Amino acid sequence: MSKLYEQNVLPVSQKMYRYALTILKNEDSAHDVVQECLMKIWNKRAKLIEIENHEAWAMRITRNQCFDWVKTNRFTILQKEQVEEPDQIKADHDTLMEDQKKWLGKVLKTLPQKQKEIFHLREIDGMTYQEISDILSLSLSEVKVYLHRARTKVRSSLQKIEAYGIAN
Repeated sequence: MSKLYEQNVLPVSQKMYRYALTILKNEDSAHDVVQECLMKIWNKRAKLIEIENHEAWAMRITRNQCFDWVKTNRFTILQKEQVEEPDQIKADHDTLMEDQKKWLGKVLKTLPQKQKEIFHLREIDGMTYQEISDILSLSLSEVKVYLHRARTKVRSSLQKIEAYGIAN
């Protein structure tokens, strides 16, 4: 059982962390949540033999744990956002790459939560449609539709920014 954990769950821990960070927006909280997830999975390691896709299962546990963390810490999050909100993103105009990262970040923030999650899992973490479907409990067609809408929004917004210097 522990061999399955070492071979199939531990290698995914960095992906779990990146995913938690996109939801929680705080490195310490993301680390804490991933540690809790790893402990939960360790405690349920006897089930690992029954699980078909260990990575998707671990990512779903991470997602659920993040949302549980947000529910229990909502007041603290709101206070921090009020303090940290003004101009967190400062563009470095010396390089085009930094400028594009800034605009991409702003465009991604405008996406609805499901589109943002699916876009991140596919484009950043390189997951397959099936893995995303398993993690988010959506059908394959729903994943594809959400991803298409997210890509279309990102593409059109970045084109407007390049052409006119404005974000929608």
